[in-house]
Amino acid sequence: MEISSNSHAIRKKRVRGIMLYIVLSIFAVICLYPVFFTLTSSLKNNTEIFTEPFSLPRTPQWENYVRAWTIGKMGVYFKNSIILTAATLFVSAIIGSMASYILAKYTFKGKSFVYILFLAGMMIPIQTVIIPLAFTFGKLGIVDNFPVLVLLYSAFCLSMTVFIVTGYMKGLPDELEEAAVMDGAGHGIVFFRIILPLSMPAIASASIFNFVSAWNNLLFPLVFISKDSMKTISIGLLSFFGAYTSDYGAVMAAIGVSIIPPIIMYILLQEKMEKGLTAGAVKG
Repeated sequence: MEISSNSHAIRKKRVRGIMLYIVLSIFAVICLYPVFFTLTSSLKNNTEIFTEPFSLPRTPQWENYVRAWTIGKMGVYFKNSIILTAATLFVSAIIGSMASYILAKYTFKGKSFVYILFLAGMMIPIQTVIIPLAFTFGKLGIVDNFPVLVLLYSAFCLSMTVFIVTGYMKGLPDELEEAAVMDGAGHGIVFFRIILPLSMPAIASASIFNFVSAWNNLLFPLVFISKDSMKTISIGLLSFFGAYTSDYGAVMAAIGVSIIPPIIMYILLQEKMEKGLTAGAVKG
């Protein structure tokens, strides 16, 4: 009876595993198909897109990317987005990790309130503050200013950084800091040489979320950038769609250019992201 019961439990567990695998596979196909459709359509002409939408391109139309990159100015917009996003990730990672270190390892009056203030940034929609920000920026004359835009992006990315990194840093052993202090290390050395390197998985996790947020941001560039030479890829796509509505191959190529960097970012940091999120969830 016991052997039969164990066999039944094993079969039941195996069936559950197969069902879970099937569900996850279907979900993966649903998520990945739009990317596949975009990339394959970007290498087709208009006729092939409509007559054979689900097939691979017969003859890759690389000129679609050339038109999008040059005539559509996607090259300029791509460069601007890379600069803006990279600067945002750097600033938010440094400031956010410093704030997380203080919140995770120090005790002071009002600590919980400060932490709640950071988290409130995740709950307040950008649209609620865009009008006051636009009015203030206009009065100060700081529109069309990349450094100011980097600070603005970084401010809205701090909440996610602090949320993830604080939970991770709480799980780091206090003995590491105590040993370093006993050896004569100051707070700066402890942070930059011990805590920061150990927290890279959490910082990488936050950076992926912040990368997607900054890269896809449409509202800030739309409001605070008017010069064509400073526009980001999200604004560039909007303009490109309006000017080349009937050139579907070039439109798909422009979309392909915009989705490749986030995919590469995730592939490169996937392992660190998983470590950062799971460690922060368990230890935080």
